[in-house]
Amino acid sequence: MSKITLAIRYCKEMNSLTHFTPTKKLLVLLFIFATFLPTENVLSQGFSLGSLQNLTFPTQMPRTSTATSSAPTTTARKVVESGKEQAISDSIKSARSASSVAPVVDSAAMSIRKKLYGFNIFNNPNISFETSLKIPTPKNYILGTDDELLIDINGFSEEHYNLPITSEGYIKVPKVGNIFVSGITIEEAKRRITDRLSKIYVGLKSYNGAAPNTTATVSLGSIRTIRVSILGDVVAPGTYSVSSLSRVMNALYLAGGPNENGTFREIKVIRDKKLIAQVDLYDLLTTGNLRQNISLQDQDIIQVGSYKSRVEIKGQIKKPAIFENLPNESLERIIAEYGNGFLPDAYRQVLKVQRFTDKEIKLIDLNSDLLSSFYPKSGDVITVEQILTNRIENAVTLDGAVFRSGRYSINDNPTLTKLIKRAEGFKQDAFLKRISITRLREDLTKENISVNYNDIVSGKTPDIALHREDIIMVYSVLDLMETYTVRIQGEINLKGSAPVAPAVTSGSTGVSDTPSTSAVSETPIGSFPYIKNMTVEDLIQKAGGLKESAATGRIEVIRRKKNIGKDDPAQITSTIGEKFNFSINNDLSINETASKFILEPFDEVFVRSSPNYEKQQFVSIEGQVIFPGVYALERKDEKLSEILKRVGGLNAQAYPKGATLIRKFKITKQEADRKRAQLSDLSDNSSGVSVKVEEVKEETEESIGIDLAKALENPGSIADMLLQDGDIIRIPKEPQTVRMQGEVLYPTSTRFLDGMSFKHYISEAGGFTEMSARRRSYIIYANGSVDRTRKLVGLFNIYPKVEPGSEIVVPKLNTKTGATQQLIQTIVAVSTVLSSTVGLLALLRTLK
Repeated sequence: MSKITLAIRYCKEMNSLTHFTPTKKLLVLLFIFATFLPTENVLSQGFSLGSLQNLTFPTQMPRTSTATSSAPTTTARKVVESGKEQAISDSIKSARSASSVAPVVDSAAMSIRKKLYGFNIFNNPNISFETSLKIPTPKNYILGTDDELLIDINGFSEEHYNLPITSEGYIKVPKVGNIFVSGITIEEAKRRITDRLSKIYVGLKSYNGAAPNTTATVSLGSIRTIRVSILGDVVAPGTYSVSSLSRVMNALYLAGGPNENGTFREIKVIRDKKLIAQVDLYDLLTTGNLRQNISLQDQDIIQVGSYKSRVEIKGQIKKPAIFENLPNESLERIIAEYGNGFLPDAYRQVLKVQRFTDKEIKLIDLNSDLLSSFYPKSGDVITVEQILTNRIENAVTLDGAVFRSGRYSINDNPTLTKLIKRAEGFKQDAFLKRISITRLREDLTKENISVNYNDIVSGKTPDIALHREDIIMVYSVLDLMETYTVRIQGEINLKGSAPVAPAVTSGSTGVSDTPSTSAVSETPIGSFPYIKNMTVEDLIQKAGGLKESAATGRIEVIRRKKNIGKDDPAQITSTIGEKFNFSINNDLSINETASKFILEPFDEVFVRSSPNYEKQQFVSIEGQVIFPGVYALERKDEKLSEILKRVGGLNAQAYPKGATLIRKFKITKQEADRKRAQLSDLSDNSSGVSVKVEEVKEETEESIGIDLAKALENPGSIADMLLQDGDIIRIPKEPQTVRMQGEVLYPTSTRFLDGMSFKHYISEAGGFTEMSARRRSYIIYANGSVDRTRKLVGLFNIYPKVEPGSEIVVPKLNTKTGATQQLIQTIVAVSTVLSSTVGLLALLRTLK
């Protein structure tokens, strides 16, 4: 016997037991299903409850027994659902929540839904059509099973009842009995209940002419759940459990509304196989009211069919969308009621209609006066274009030196004089002798019309009639003038906040750049706008005043040669500019001694430095002197011997032959760039020669070899050098060593021995290497000077003298050319000796 057959047998026997309550039967049956029928087997074998014949299940959970009390309860109204209905409701809510998060639809369908007029009310999280349970009970509400009635008796008698309606349609009132209320309105139920209660509460009715002293109130408590099926072209068709207060819109909201093919205009409500209502959702969208939004009842069917006709209106209307139109609706009504009308910039004269034919697409130009009689067909696409926003039919443009420039209506300002008056006149700088009007001709080319406004005002010239799209330009006399500047340079205290004029563009008649002449400091140059009647003192004041070093007795002004009007070539001279020299007051005050020199445009003012003005200059003495330190120069021609006297002379440890002078050299940036370019060209043009150069810097320090001993012995001699600002004189102690480096076997330092030759010190370093360039050996002395090896008769090397602190350097031969060069030098030397010998012999023979 299979498990399914055994389960059916147990269910039948359990159903035949009469002493079991329905609740116990349900629990035992659920246990049987869980034991004998796993879910997988039920689904795979097609098991259904229909196979259990004559088996009855309880249709709802046991209800709470009727409660009575002396005071009414204030429990909030709720929806009563059985276990099965609760599960269905929960599954529906879960499915709707999941579909709202990630709807499984293709992009084309979703694109159409977004365009549908009215679809957004079902897809807007801020709009909800869920049933409210706090509304008053409608008078036409039909009672049914699971509804709960609240009965309150007040007055001479006080009582309260919570009475659910049984599945048979009754309520059981204590001491009264069952009262049938299912299928009738709540108003009818109230009359029926009051009539039955009056048998035990006699005060509910008048008696022997006495007024009633007791009242009975019947209201709806918890409400039942009904099942509604939503079929057709909706987003989520199916059967939904809703409250008995729900209406058509509440159920449609649960189903997501019509889909991309569903109708919004003819939604049918079917009850007991009869059409009882037809809903048009456009009523809600346009008026906010649904006339056919009727209350639903259990087992109602909402049928959403496919649309019959749709048109799309896009462009310049307030709500462009896809609209579902009825046969009797004109395009004018669709745009006005559903599209909320045209936008202000809509071009209403002609609407473009695109219509499908049996073979292709055709276009229709629809005039605005035909909108009320034009009935669109399904599939029509109507485009409302925008007016020409970049063109004004009656505008002229006024620009330039007027108080209110901009666009003006030609209808109100047909002539130039009226237009100027409307713009509140000209500015003070307006150039009235030539006003330009740019006009568009009939062939779309432009022409220029120039007028003298003064002649129009005086009557010499008639007023100018303006045309549409004319552009009137009033120039400023300031725009027609060259930018005049004056420039000052030299000993001025130029401020960073001074109103310096902008740089002059190339090719203008403005002042040109001046060359930089100093590598140490740049001369401040200030360029200022020219102002009429400006004096030199005014310009100096604008530049920030004079420096202490300024030579006020020698101000120089260079004025350019203008020769305006002298266009005859015979009048050409070699003069470039005029020069003016004069003096000014130191305090720039206005008095009888002021210069009163009036500047003209493009004047160049030079403030020279006083020839006797000098800033302090300093030198530093370091090393073996009595009083080392920093000393200020007293004279421009102060020399080494003189500064050594000021420092107290040399001390006993001083070595004057090793004294060095370190001097700072500064060059301009332009000169540094020029030297870099020259060295680069030299490197590029040198073939087979290694050129070693140092980086060119704008500021460098170099060590100068000086003969301090001679300078002290013979003051004023060539060895007694002039000092400069920033010089550093270093006098070392007498060194006791000699250093050998380069191409020697053992580079080292050794003790200095008076009278020893160059080769002695080379021997101290192990001798020359095979790659040593002996003839190029040189010595760097302690004072920084250098002496090289010389040749005698091209064959013998005469090495320089070695002194204390010397550094002997032996260079390295070039590995590629060393052998060749030595051979050539040997041949040249031999040839020189032979030539000398032959010449000597010839001379001796001649003497004989």
